[in-house]
Amino acid sequence: MATPEFILALREKIGTDPLWLTGVTAVVVRDVPGSSSREVLLVRRADNGAWTPVTGIVDPGEEPAVAAAREVLEEAAVHARAVRLALVEVIAPMTYANGDQAQYLDLVFLLEWTGGEPHPADGENLEAAWFALDALPPLSASMRDRLDAALADEVATRFRTAPAAVLPQAAGGDRREARPASDERVLTRVAVRRADPRDAAALTRLRRVMLAAMDVPGSDETAWQDACTRWFAQRLAAGTVVAFVVDGEAADGTSGPVACAVGDFQDHAPEPWNPSGRRGHVFNVSTEPAHRRRGYARACVMTLMRWFHDETEVTRVGLSATPDGRAMYEHLGFAEPFGRELVWRIAR
Repeated sequence: MATPEFILALREKIGTDPLWLTGVTAVVVRDVPGSSSREVLLVRRADNGAWTPVTGIVDPGEEPAVAAAREVLEEAAVHARAVRLALVEVIAPMTYANGDQAQYLDLVFLLEWTGGEPHPADGENLEAAWFALDALPPLSASMRDRLDAALADEVATRFRTAPAAVLPQAAGGDRREARPASDERVLTRVAVRRADPRDAAALTRLRRVMLAAMDVPGSDETAWQDACTRWFAQRLAAGTVVAFVVDGEAADGTSGPVACAVGDFQDHAPEPWNPSGRRGHVFNVSTEPAHRRRGYARACVMTLMRWFHDETEVTRVGLSATPDGRAMYEHLGFAEPFGRELVWRIAR
């Protein structure tokens, strides 16, 4: 289905300013004939190639359960009946390729199949198919959570209790005046400052802490640390690297940065959604062990996101997340792209 007419009408009035919308995720299941197992309906999106349940937008005045069944019929040519509201959550703010900003209250429904064989019916998807629950294709963490909630043997609806990521309304339709996804209360209780070349050694120390926690061989060797300190000092002075830190007492008893997040730029060939080809990159997110679970790294990342948003023209910021850190980044608005990077290591 194309963009709903009511959204197009609103966009004529507000431009690309943020819209608060109600969305539905439809998890459709059916029993496998002659078996006690079940299958779930998934579609492969045309815009990014990702497999997901059917998702869509609730029309003004439409019952959400009706919207879920309608979207399934429109996108996959399958008839289904909503039987349970499984999850209520606020999705992280997003900016589309054309600059439109939106944030969704998403309602996840479990639906039972009543008829029809799936196929991509409206051009939004490349494929539509049934999958055994033990043979699902790769899914993002967010979509996996929605499936888990819908397929759980529960009566009650799940909901989130942590504060949602919020994108405040922009004034005058200027997309750069809006803020990236963040929990602003974190920034009011954690003092974050921008690092300068004098912090180069501390950033190297925090990098060593991060690499040691990842069991990277050689993380305690001094040669790379000396080179890293010079690297940080030169690039912080030149402004090609930006870092934000929280100060405290380090493990060696000195005062200085105990948490950090670093950002730089990567130049790529231009793309339709990024004509300049320039991308932001977040790395070296690290906290001293004694200062963890206080929101320091989160505050540094949020401040860096704000800097990328307000002070640069980049439209894409990437990072590599460990399993432990992935949930935080997804909450802040980072999402898994289509495709995976493969690395060829050259022995020298």
